[in-house]
Amino acid sequence: MNSGKPARSEAALWRRRSFDVQASDVVVGRTVGPEPPRPWARTLRHVIDASHELNEAPSWWTPVDAYFGSAETRTDPSSYYWDGMKRLGRRDRPLVIFQFTFAGFGHFELYGRPPQKVTPGTGFFASIPSRHRYYLPETSPGWSFAWLGIYHPYLLRRIAKQVAATGPFVQASPNSPLVRHLVRLVRGAFRKDFRDRLEVEQALFEFTLAFERLVQAAPSPEGERILEELRSRVLADPRRPLGIELLASERGMTGTAFSHFFRARTGLTPAHFISEVKVQEAARLLVTTHLSLDRIATECGFANGNHFSKVFRRFRHQSPGRYRRSVG
Repeated sequence: MNSGKPARSEAALWRRRSFDVQASDVVVGRTVGPEPPRPWARTLRHVIDASHELNEAPSWWTPVDAYFGSAETRTDPSSYYWDGMKRLGRRDRPLVIFQFTFAGFGHFELYGRPPQKVTPGTGFFASIPSRHRYYLPETSPGWSFAWLGIYHPYLLRRIAKQVAATGPFVQASPNSPLVRHLVRLVRGAFRKDFRDRLEVEQALFEFTLAFERLVQAAPSPEGERILEELRSRVLADPRRPLGIELLASERGMTGTAFSHFFRARTGLTPAHFISEVKVQEAARLLVTTHLSLDRIATECGFANGNHFSKVFRRFRHQSPGRYRRSVG
């Protein structure tokens, strides 16, 4: 099966085009745009500062292994119009675009529906190809926004599933996890300051999780703390079983009460989150070590290789061996 990696010349061309996008004269800060609302001024400044350090992508930065993105200010309605059914050539890969407004506004519409104004603090996801369009309307004073293009096949399916359930739009505050992860990825698109493809994938997963938590039952500050505490415990010794009864007893609860407590504050079940953390650790070992699959299964606390493969497929939609070959 094709690994999904482009030929060397294709990858070089993709990196060149990505660099051209980030060096264009529409990048934020290089042209006068609409004034951002006060809450968004600082975030926009961070993005502008990131755009001043522009580096070409390393050799491993490909559409499947990474992503691309930028931050732009658009002021000419005649030069900014995207149709989701007319963007791909025959050999182009499907992708998802996320675009988030800092100042001014643009329009997003699904085919056959009225356009929706995308104002500061609002973003949208657009799967390509799909029946949508977004553009700068004549009535807008301009549109300053950040955007990402993501090709990761598993994340495409995961984002599409969430968008189908909750719609393409999201609203977030400047200090929200979604915006924090977005700014980190935009900075990475300009500076290419990730250590390797594994760190890129982790950043994309964290961004996707932030989106899901925002539109589902977003964790409270207490929920974020609970998740981080449990993540740290799992990673301290993934081989050690952390059953629901043990976690519940530490809080003086029954297993059922603890599960309700955990989900009410985080939007997740304890078992799902523990498995997710173990799969992330297993993915790291698959890429950064030559350990056998059985050894990784043991190190990450799975019952055996078959159990490891079953859980890994559930989260990554491919076997551990194929994952190792595709990103190794």
